[in-house]
Parts: sequence; C-alpha cells; structure tokens
Amino acid sequence: MTHPPLHAIGNEAPVDMRDPAWRDDPHPLLHELRERAQVARDVLGIWLVGRHGDVNAGLRSAHLSREPWRSPAYRQLRPFIADSPMERMVEQWMLFNDPPKHTRLRRLANHAFRPPVIDAMRERIQVVSDELIDALPADGAFDLMAGFAQQLPVRVICDILGLPAEDFATTKAWSDALAMVVEPVRRRADLEAAGRAAQEMADYLRAHVARHRGQGRRDDLLGALVAAHDDGNALSDDELLGNLVLLFIAGHETTTNLIGNGMLTLLRHPGELARLRAEPGLIETAVQEMLRYEGSVNFVARHPAVPYRIGDATIEPGETIFFMLGAANRDPAVFNDPERFDIGRSPNAQLGFGAGIHYCIGAPLARLEAQIALGRLLARFPSLGLVDAQPRWRRLINLRGLEALRLHGERTRAA
Repeated sequence: MTHPPLHAIGNEAPVDMRDPAWRDDPHPLLHELRERAQVARDVLGIWLVGRHGDVNAGLRSAHLSREPWRSPAYRQLRPFIADSPMERMVEQWMLFNDPPKHTRLRRLANHAFRPPVIDAMRERIQVVSDELIDALPADGAFDLMAGFAQQLPVRVICDILGLPAEDFATTKAWSDALAMVVEPVRRRADLEAAGRAAQEMADYLRAHVARHRGQGRRDDLLGALVAAHDDGNALSDDELLGNLVLLFIAGHETTTNLIGNGMLTLLRHPGELARLRAEPGLIETAVQEMLRYEGSVNFVARHPAVPYRIGDATIEPGETIFFMLGAANRDPAVFNDPERFDIGRSPNAQLGFGAGIHYCIGAPLARLEAQIALGRLLARFPSLGLVDAQPRWRRLINLRGLEALRLHGERTRAA
C-alpha cells in the first residue's frame, strides 16, 4: 500500500489523516511522524506529537487542558451543536474537564473500578464469555465482532450500571452514535445523529435513575452516584446523566476494539499465537502487548493553557495538539525491536490507556475483560483462522477497530 508523505514543520504539504491509507494502516505514517520530527502539523493545523517521551510528558502536563472548548476548531463547530443536548452532555464528561471539576467527578466514579470490585467481576465475565461463545457456530465461519467482541463489554457495563440486558441493542446504538464526539472529522449528519442519541439516552437514564432511587440501593456504581447527587449536591442532574453516558461508552468502546484488534494480531503472528496456547499464563503480558502494538485509540487531544514548547516549536493557547499513542507505542527509544509483536514483552511502557490524571478509569476492567475473552476463545477454539486476508477497519480516524473479523474454527464444549 502506498502512503502519502508526512512532512514536518515547513512549507511542504502536511499530512492529511482523512486519507484512507491512514485508516487502513496508520503505522507507516506514524513511524514517519515519529522519526522525521519532534512535532508536525496536519492539514487542519493540528500539531502532531509522536515520540514516547514527549507524549508521556504531554499527557501528564498541568499546562495542557483537556477541555475542547479552548480550541478554535470546537468554536467553529459550535454553530451546529450550540445549546444542544449533545453539547450539554459532553461538557459534563470528566473526560473533557480539568481540575477541580475533573477531580471531583473522577473521585465519585472511582467506586466502580477499585481492584476488589473488578476482581469480583471475573466469574461474571467468564460466564458471559462462554454464553456468547456457545451461541457462535460450532464449526464454520462467524464474525467475532458482531457475535462476541461487540456484545461482551456492553453486557458487562450494563451489569455495572444496573441496566436491563434486554436493552442491549438500543443502548449500543446510542453509544455508537455518541462515540463520534472523539473523532476529529465529523459530518453534520454524524453530529445530528449524536444529538438525537444524547437526548434519547439521557431520557432513558433519567427514568432508570428514578427507578434505582426508588429501590434505595447504594451498593453499586449507580447507587453511589445517585447518593452523591442526593446527599450532598456533589453531582448536578446534568453531571450525573452525562457521566453515566460517558461510563457506558468508555466501558465498552475501546474494549470491543481491544478484543478484535488483539485477536487479529495473534492470528497474523502464528508463532506468538502458538506460544500463548502453550503458555496461557502469558495472557496478561499478551494483552499489554496488544495495547502497544495495535491499540484501540490512535491519539488524544490536549490544548495549551499557556504557551507550550516541544522541540523548536512553541504551541500557543487555543491551538490543538494530538498526542499520537500509536507512534509513541512503537518508539525504538523505549521499546526494543518495537515492530516485533512479543506477548512476553517486559517491561512494557505502552500508553494505550493514556497517562496522568486522565489515565483511563476503566483500564483494569478492560484488561480483565480482554484477558478472559481471548483466553476463553483460544480454549474453546483449538484452531482458528482468518476468513478474510484483509479484514475491514472502521472508517474512523481516532478510534481504531474492525467493522468485522470473520473467522473459522471448530468449537469445543465449555469446561
């Protein structure tokens, strides 16, 4: 596949991440970005940073904001979404807020992701994994994404939030529409769909919260958040509903991609697949390596609160920086032989879940789900192969995941 050239600062044409080559295989462009310059710009004027040290430092910097409304690009977008349900919802997300608001919101949500809570979900994740595997064809072809990877994380996050399992299809559709808010290039139709989803999901969750409040439960995440709203006004109505939506989206979107990307990577590296089958205890380091090698998110955005210097460039307040996780995760300055997929790699300073105060709150749950899901799939399918030599990637720029992953194999009974 031929990739357009990526140019550093200067008079040459900058990179265009809207090019289909970026979505099909961004790694050659990410390699060129990282190796050619410390910082570059794309066609929209966004600054791109790809070296591990710079990305790690940027994600931890108190001088960079996560609030998108600091960016001119967001202000240009406002005419399409100003005062809409989607805008009001997104502005409440802890993901898009700085301290002190971020600190307060995150402290409340941390309840659901403490190690004992996550570990207690292990058996439930395994049960759901086996139920989904049992529903796949015993032999022949199947789509891992539709039949497994898209369903497991949603069922788990529904359990966490106390949402009825039968509402899976509706809540998943809302979540898919709202996930577009983290994409840098969006059609107006996408924004309108996201706006409708925001309103419908907010109405749905408002009714669910009312039922939950009537039951007086305080022992789960939703109960803890409702209590924070009712007992001390720590959460407003908009904050409560907005962050329930965020937790739902974050609780499954990247995990779905991690399972799909991870399985594809294993199948493309048969030696490492055989190694994992022979040593299933390597699943923890294997998932870490999947996050490094083919992560679920290509980049995260930040906005300088004060002039921010990287190399010879000074990036002014109001501009946007994309910290390229995929480039940083294959930086030879940090990773030995970074283009090699090694399920036993240790240490592994991958940044797939970010870093600093915005480190993914659901990372422990995502890792556990991927470990169990991939482990059960390999145990239940003694042989697996790709139906399509070139699986289809979703037509997105930031969220990296597969539209479909068609596999063939013969399934065994659950132990």
